[in-house]
Amino acid sequence: MKILAVATFAFPDHFGGAERVITEVCQRLAQRGHSVTLTTSRPKNGLHIEERDGVTVRRYDVDDSSPAAFYRSVFSGVRTVLADLPEQPDVVHLHQILSSIAALAPGSPLRGVPVAGSFYAPYHREYLARFRQGRDEGAASTKARFVAGILAKGDRYVLKRCTQILALSDFSVSQINEILPDAVERTTVAPAGIDLDRFHPIATEAERQATARSFSLPDSCPLLLSVRRLVPRMGLTDLIEATDQLAQGGANAHLVLAGDGESREALQSQVEKAGLEKRVTFLGRVEEEDLPRLYQAASIFILPTRALEGFGMATAEALASGLPIVATDVGATREVLEGCHGALLVPPGDPLSLALALSTLLDDTEQRGALGHSARSHAEGHFHWDHHLDAVEKVLDQARGGPKDA
Repeated sequence: MKILAVATFAFPDHFGGAERVITEVCQRLAQRGHSVTLTTSRPKNGLHIEERDGVTVRRYDVDDSSPAAFYRSVFSGVRTVLADLPEQPDVVHLHQILSSIAALAPGSPLRGVPVAGSFYAPYHREYLARFRQGRDEGAASTKARFVAGILAKGDRYVLKRCTQILALSDFSVSQINEILPDAVERTTVAPAGIDLDRFHPIATEAERQATARSFSLPDSCPLLLSVRRLVPRMGLTDLIEATDQLAQGGANAHLVLAGDGESREALQSQVEKAGLEKRVTFLGRVEEEDLPRLYQAASIFILPTRALEGFGMATAEALASGLPIVATDVGATREVLEGCHGALLVPPGDPLSLALALSTLLDDTEQRGALGHSARSHAEGHFHWDHHLDAVEKVLDQARGGPKDA
């Protein structure tokens, strides 16, 4: 198939779980013999057109000087790329709302081309969560609710136009049902995969300590790791407060936050006010080639999300790396961890429960080892890219009018 993937952001130009899935799917479809073109926004100084891992990447420029300027530039950028395609694709694979609307709206150069879409999150609810301290409920300004209302129409429009839809979890299907119930019958569920060769457990504690030193991290205590975008929805203020409670209780542990985002300054201020500068490290964005080693340097992985966790790529990577997991019971997390004995679930937005769960694991090295072994087994049994790619190919083929039971 000649496949055109349409995205607003994609890895490695931008970091995030969905962005990583988009790029991984494109590359693996190309490895299966498909002709794949990915159109996505261009980072500063990035190439407009390049061949990367078998995928033709066509980028467009965006203006992030204001939200309105960004929306307009995505629309015009996608339209410009689509008008310049050397040939029409057999099928379009949509990935994110803003670029999807640009590809679908009246006047699109893709008129008549079959369309399938991957659903990662309801964009209007993620937008509102920015104004609710990262939560899915609560007060928001009239302006925020007005913008969210427009975005909700966009979510509905894209789902309505997709002949077939792919979701990463049953939780995401429930979100689709809230937006457009008729779309559920066109939706296939397939969790994302993990490269189980790249992400794997460290052999010994001595190797873990050596790996920690390679990141200039402490090697004499357990490392608590969270790999997140630094935005309110990710619950990192709760995790820092839990770390403070652990410190006050005499626990010997060090928190490592990998990632960047709009909340970094506020989070650093929280750490300073609590006097935790020697107990918390902000690593910023970690290069892709270094990410597997970072998991190997850790002792426990924490997912403290407050709302709208549609899958959790970092959780799956941590499982594959043989790390015990402490996670909030939000969105698809219970579903992703179902049957895994290497995970503990706590209520969202509850630093005390988070601290108690972490304290239990910090006090028992033997238990951490057993839970880590279970975590790896769970990853091996549930997160294979072949399964996800089979589902993608089926969805794209069905969108083209192929056999329903292929």
